[in-house]
Amino acid sequence: MTGMLQALPGLMILIPPAIAMRGNIYSALVSRLGTSMHLGLFSTTLKQGGVLHQNASASLSLTLILSVILGFLAKIAAHAFGMSNIEYLSLHGFILISVVGGLISGIILLVIALLISIIGYRRNWDLDNMSSPIITSAGDMITIPSLLVAALLLLKLEVFSNQWVFGSLSSPVTLLSLLFIVTAFFCAIKGLKSNDAAVRRILVESIPMLFICGVLGTIAGVSLNMKLDSLIALPAILVLIPPFLGESNALGGILSARLSSMLHIGTVEPKPFPDKLVSANFAVIYIFSVFLFLFVGLLSYIASIYLGIPTLDVGKMLMISLLGGILCTTFLNLASYYIAILSFKFGMDPDNDTIPLITSLTDVVGVLCLLFAIFIIQPF
Repeated sequence: MTGMLQALPGLMILIPPAIAMRGNIYSALVSRLGTSMHLGLFSTTLKQGGVLHQNASASLSLTLILSVILGFLAKIAAHAFGMSNIEYLSLHGFILISVVGGLISGIILLVIALLISIIGYRRNWDLDNMSSPIITSAGDMITIPSLLVAALLLLKLEVFSNQWVFGSLSSPVTLLSLLFIVTAFFCAIKGLKSNDAAVRRILVESIPMLFICGVLGTIAGVSLNMKLDSLIALPAILVLIPPFLGESNALGGILSARLSSMLHIGTVEPKPFPDKLVSANFAVIYIFSVFLFLFVGLLSYIASIYLGIPTLDVGKMLMISLLGGILCTTFLNLASYYIAILSFKFGMDPDNDTIPLITSLTDVVGVLCLLFAIFIIQPF
């Protein structure tokens, strides 16, 4: 996508928050479903009023609402932190790419989430241990191609808009973005005033938290956009970024989902310092991280060689991934615990808050950890 990133200035700003938002919404979805299984409330029916229907409708509404918000945030960030000599994407362009990409990836992830939950329920799996890695990895694979499809659609529509005879305010890009904004507004109003208490609670608790997450993800995108020329000069790092952030989010998702369930069923008490059970979970996450980030570094190196793009030697790729990963894991262990217990203490549902917030914080911190590791091992 390096050509597309250059053809549509500012697109890089949108990529990290879009990836994170898909993970935020649908990891929280499977976390809620996992908790409902632990509490004996889960049912495989998709009828209105059932757990699956409530969560599916709320998740699709959140996808549309937050995709529109991300379009606005990306445009604001491009103007606030971008270079003055570059003409960035228009607001309508950002919204179009964000919403189209969001809906494509969101619908696919919803189907995956429902299948995992139904199959897991029938086979007595613990969703806390497996659902988040599957959703975050699927989100990484699906979101970027979805954004690429949306970007190609934008380019096609802009060519068509140049031949549009009714003026820019009625161009296809503008009309579609306005349609998305209006639809998202009505979805938000309908959800927040829903007679279904479960749907209303999900939206009431999720929208403010996901907005904060969108801001954090946009900051990560701005950080990468500022280094875009250097990253394009060394595309192997661009190959490394999505799986690095994906594995960071998967680890954070596993830990957050487990902490949420343990708080709900009472095996963990919200204390100022982690107890032995929580510390044991921290240790497991650290062990996973060593193997996972070495594996990510190796895979990124192999993929770069296979694609014939410039890369560092294998040792440096492994060290960059491992150093950045260990630093990021340290952050997510502590952040997951304290966000979960604070949410629980304030009477909120950690399933709605912890995973989205930890995922977005991990995106920002993960990018900074990765850039720091690159600076230490291979300065730009």
